[in-house]
Amino acid sequence: MSIFWIRSARFLTAIFCVFIALSTSAWAGEPRIAVSKTPLSLPFFVAKEKNLFAKHKVEPQLIECLGGNRCMKELNEGRADMATASDLPFMFAAYQGKPISLITTFVTNKEDMKFIVRKSVVKGGVQALAGKRIGYVEKASSHYYMDLFLLYQGIDPRTVVPVPMGAEALADALIKGDVDAISVWEPWGQVALRMGGPEVAVMSVPKLYSQTFNLMATNQYRLTQAKRTQAVLTALDEAIQFIKKNPNEAKQILVRNAGVDLDVIKATWPTYQFELSLQQSLLTTVQGEARWARREGHVDNSLAEPEFLNFIDSSLLRKIKPAAVDFVYP
Repeated sequence: MSIFWIRSARFLTAIFCVFIALSTSAWAGEPRIAVSKTPLSLPFFVAKEKNLFAKHKVEPQLIECLGGNRCMKELNEGRADMATASDLPFMFAAYQGKPISLITTFVTNKEDMKFIVRKSVVKGGVQALAGKRIGYVEKASSHYYMDLFLLYQGIDPRTVVPVPMGAEALADALIKGDVDAISVWEPWGQVALRMGGPEVAVMSVPKLYSQTFNLMATNQYRLTQAKRTQAVLTALDEAIQFIKKNPNEAKQILVRNAGVDLDVIKATWPTYQFELSLQQSLLTTVQGEARWARREGHVDNSLAEPEFLNFIDSSLLRKIKPAAVDFVYP
């Protein structure tokens, strides 16, 4: 082979390596976001379909998971840089001292959780639930709501038979009679009611729990990629404004991305309050959950209750929506 061809080959190889390096660097640092496949995650679906992430110069990889507890597992085990979850998985992560921070709440819902029973079980009154099998999702909002409901009814949670399972399995377990009641979030609550028809019912109680759905990030990512993290928040804020102005189109986006029937979405739509915020009520909620977790033995009693303010970073949200951050957050 001539010197010319050797030099040409080396030159082309060098050019190719530079191209690969530039291509890789262009994508380096883009966030992997574990997003729960639920109506609560609508701002992420809108931001993706409407190219709002790209508009703000960030290209996240959205990792689908069923339930915020599973999304937090992706975050805690290093497979995601950010994750969506309710306040309860966040509380457990803080108790474990995970190097994560909650950077915003993006939706609040006081009616997302449902306690659904087989009517035949409570013919003699709600106290008949003692000793019965109750399906729930362990260490998720379902778990907390189950205990809240039972305590409100004057039933010691220790007197029931808890049956842990995935959220997607709860409705089927109830209809088959594998459990007598379920503590469940939407859309699985509506699914259970449709499947069970007249044989099942939602137990009517006051609004016991105002659930938040939040965005968490690893401390390493939010500190080294602050601009991209803030861009994600900005895109979500714009997505929320779109949802408010275009509710019908937003519902169709939800149908496509969450696999939820439009009638189910319409039934629950008024309960969702989409807004970026960090309110004092979030801190109050997780503190109450921490006391519950210690009392019921869901965390090691030798562990001190976390200082939750150390696991909440308001700095990025303050830059784009200062009025959305309550005074309690530094």
